[in-house]
Amino acid sequence: MTAVILDVLKLDTVVMFMPVPRIGFQMQPIWRISMPVSISQSNKRNRSSIRRSTDSDLEAIHKWLIEEDERDVQGNFLCNWNLTKNCHEDGELLVYFDGKTQLPVAYQWGGLLNSGILQVKEDFRGQGIGAKLVARRIKEAYKKDECILKIQCQPSTSIPFWKKMGFTIFTERHDNYAYRILEKTFPLPVDGISVNVIIRFYPEDRKWSDALIEPIECFSPPSVMTMDNVIHLSKRVSFFEDAYRKNTDRDVVVEIEVDGNIIYFDKAKYSEAQYRGMKRCRNGFYIDKVQPLPTD
Repeated sequence: MTAVILDVLKLDTVVMFMPVPRIGFQMQPIWRISMPVSISQSNKRNRSSIRRSTDSDLEAIHKWLIEEDERDVQGNFLCNWNLTKNCHEDGELLVYFDGKTQLPVAYQWGGLLNSGILQVKEDFRGQGIGAKLVARRIKEAYKKDECILKIQCQPSTSIPFWKKMGFTIFTERHDNYAYRILEKTFPLPVDGISVNVIIRFYPEDRKWSDALIEPIECFSPPSVMTMDNVIHLSKRVSFFEDAYRKNTDRDVVVEIEVDGNIIYFDKAKYSEAQYRGMKRCRNGFYIDKVQPLPTD
């Protein structure tokens, strides 16, 4: 008497039946056998992914960097190897490893928060690997509540890629850089009273001159004020400082207007601006709520 096995390829649990020769009887399950599906395990082993670098990853990357440098491959950063090694030792080196070979084929350090490196092995370019590393770094930046990314576009042929990633290009001391604002929205309290908020960022000259100087940027997100006089913005207001300071070392001035009244006008870095809710991040300033002063 033989057993009949059903759905072997579909399930990880196989149900076995014993055939019954009598008419009117149905086959009944005798037992269940749990067995792993080797195809699923094989797929997991062959899956490409992103991880923090290991010592063996570092060795493999160094090997293909040297090989590509000898062939004069464009966009090779072997010259920054000591910095790459330091980032590995600090646990800040991300690698993308190929599922088939289990070897690293791309890496990134700098977190997209300052000048760093993103390099993909030549024979793996054009497959979206760089975009996946960027997406991972953006996710990490959100977790750290960093709202402004900044990178250097080196070589210049990388500019189309960074534009595709949502970055804005700017020039600083004859070098190409790019930045991206990470947006953050907030639900407004239902018991709040609607107020008209305008936040303007000016060059420092605006503080010392009565002449008409246009703001660098101006924001007016929908906002409400709650009973504690806190003004809640529906959207984070972020200002990328380096785009303004690329040709000057002077500070930025912020103006906060509520229902036609100027409640703050001075440098964004001052303590009173911080009391009002202005915060500094790695590459600029941001504000989520306008706080009242004790005298308000």
